[in-house]
Amino acid sequence: MSSVVDLVEPGHLAHLATPANLRLGREIAARSGVEILDFGTCRVTARVSNGQRRRVELSSTPQGLEWRCTCTKRPDLFCKHCVAVAVATWDEAPPLGERSDLAAWSSGSAAAGERSSEP
Repeated sequence: MSSVVDLVEPGHLAHLATPANLRLGREIAARSGVEILDFGTCRVTARVSNGQRRRVELSSTPQGLEWRCTCTKRPDLFCKHCVAVAVATWDEAPPLGERSDLAAWSSGSAAAGERSSEP
């Protein structure tokens, strides 16, 4: 099964979100509007602040990426908050060559509440 990081690769986001949600979500992430609460190999939970606070969960399942956001009850909508968390997840992940140790990285930095300054 793929990790959440693999499933939120920037090129894949265009298949999940509308152009407007892509733009708005990227803007939220660029303004540091995402606080990652739990960064695991198969699940990322975050709080998004963009006027109102929203909670987002991205999960890797055998069927692919699943998501939930408190802004909507529509399970098919990859909203701007989901985009923002996906962008922040990709940015926080270790470089591609170091992802084989993603589980150790995520339990070390995110569990301690630290955010890396490098991707």
